[in-house]
Amino acid sequence: MAKILIVEDHDATRITLSRRLQKAGHEVTTVSSGYAGLEKIREEDFELVLLDFMMKGMNGMHTFEQMKAIRPDLPYIMITAFAHSGLVKEFIGEGGVDFIVKPFGEDFEERIDRNLARFYGTAA
Repeated sequence: MAKILIVEDHDATRITLSRRLQKAGHEVTTVSSGYAGLEKIREEDFELVLLDFMMKGMNGMHTFEQMKAIRPDLPYIMITAFAHSGLVKEFIGEGGVDFIVKPFGEDFEERIDRNLARFYGTAA
């Protein structure tokens, strides 16, 4: 399966996402800020990045823009409880592959796998 980076500042959400994706067979690395995410993406290879939009310090969109400059070849998925059409359009327009609204449904893992398959042609 895929090596996934989760950038999420809310502890409970970060832990829950990590457990769900690990249970689905993915290798997961988590960080609690956009700054830490930028460090990780420079240090390690990932096949997918999940970014929370509302984070302290540097929000998900700003983090995405900086990550995309470093690793333009990766699929990025934004996760948030505060979605609005302008944000979704901006993120997708800048090259994000999907936008998932919290709370996460039962199909969350399937959606991650579909995005990986769509981006790589098959699951990473």
